[in-house]
Amino acid sequence: MIATTNAPLRAVIYTRLSNDPRGDGVNVAAQEEACRKLAASLGMTVLAPVLTDNDRSAYSGKPRPGFQRLMAMLADREADAAIVWHADRLYRQPRDLEPLVDIVEKTGQRIHAVTHGQLDLSTPTGVMLARILAAVNAQYVSHAIENMKARKDTNRRAGVHPGGPRPFGLKAVKRHAPGEAPQVPQVDPREARLIREAADALLAHTADPETGLSLTGVCRAWNARKVTTPRGNPWTVSALKKVMTSARVVGLIEFEGETVGPASWEPILDRTTWQALRTVLRDPARSAHLSDGHGNRTPKYLGSGIYLCPCGGTVSPGGSRVGQHPRYRCATGDARHVSRRADLVDDLVELTVVARLARPDARAAFSAPAAPALAQPSADELNARHAALTARLEALADAFADDDEADPVEYRSASRKLKERIAAVEQRLADAQSQAAAAREPGPLDDIDIPELARRHAADPEDALTWYRETYSLERRRKILKVLAVVTLVPGKQGRPPGWKPGTPYFDPDSVQVDWA
Repeated sequence: MIATTNAPLRAVIYTRLSNDPRGDGVNVAAQEEACRKLAASLGMTVLAPVLTDNDRSAYSGKPRPGFQRLMAMLADREADAAIVWHADRLYRQPRDLEPLVDIVEKTGQRIHAVTHGQLDLSTPTGVMLARILAAVNAQYVSHAIENMKARKDTNRRAGVHPGGPRPFGLKAVKRHAPGEAPQVPQVDPREARLIREAADALLAHTADPETGLSLTGVCRAWNARKVTTPRGNPWTVSALKKVMTSARVVGLIEFEGETVGPASWEPILDRTTWQALRTVLRDPARSAHLSDGHGNRTPKYLGSGIYLCPCGGTVSPGGSRVGQHPRYRCATGDARHVSRRADLVDDLVELTVVARLARPDARAAFSAPAAPALAQPSADELNARHAALTARLEALADAFADDDEADPVEYRSASRKLKERIAAVEQRLADAQSQAAAAREPGPLDDIDIPELARRHAADPEDALTWYRETYSLERRRKILKVLAVVTLVPGKQGRPPGWKPGTPYFDPDSVQVDWA
């Protein structure tokens, strides 16, 4: 029990708010102010800091750091009393009440609530009332959750956004009063345009990693343009992927992976593009955190994965010690294969490329002829095939559910075959969309200012190289290089070249072989 002294009791204040979407903590601040007034009226000294669990539910069972610290302070007698706005700030479930009862029984600490005075946990009657209150609180929350789920289900079936944070691509709607019909969200034109641009870039990147943008690339572009999520946060790969594969962008309501029905707002993407995106972005073989479709991060060097070793493999940068220049080495890791200083090789290759682009026949020489069109089913035909197969799968499931004597093995076999055919159609749709998106991308030389490059090269080749690198991104220059030439790093001459001086780089230009495509 607490020793009787003339010193004022030490009180710790605990505040909590289950949901704080704005994150401003206004409600917990009001709780704290009321608790401080109660402490003053009781002659208690308030300990610092005030313990707070903002935007945390007491019903879910998830850890509450503030509550856990409060329990430890009471158990260790670091405080003589706890003050809360209401008992339900402390517990919403009986499981949180029982440890508090044990502590009070052992230490005699006091629990005060602004709304209903002292919570008596030192007598059997007080404990009984507290347990009844805990059970009532738990039932109230459970009933509220059931009502919320029912409202959301009603909204979904009516084609209205079920609630929660504003989805990217749709305008915010005002909360409706009980009994009023919810407002229908409207498409946000600016965000819808961004989604369409991102869809084209992602599909183009899938068809050709040197075109379009990866998920990481789109995130970087949006963040650079100060485009934020609806909550005002920078974009991440997971957040962007969720938006691009959501049924909302195609005007559908989806719940737990199943399509409930059409939405009441206009679709942002057409069904074919959306289906292609879902197929591509949900491919299990795809690593979402990587920035291209081949398991490699965005290259930082011109020749990474492009230059060849005499063995036929590509080279990759790295392997240099701290303070030394990065080197291209054969990706096989065999130390007997080529090793070249990366910056010297890149300078030589791009000086050669710039010199070739400066020639009058460059554009005509490297413009690829249009590939002959292959006979392929149209998007409408593939969509119709997809719809027919999906309908057959649903009919099969209904027939199995209605037939008590149906063989589960036969059902699973027929279902698997239909799902395989549906997946094949979805893959063909994704391939067609990716190829169409890639075809809309400009060719490698389409917007290269060749006259300006030629003028600068005639005056000063080094200046032309600097302008070329400053004007066009590394990604673009890599694409140009892949179209123009095959670069092979071959063994260099033995010994130092004539005129070599100590301290200067030793590099044999003849060890870089450039063959024009």
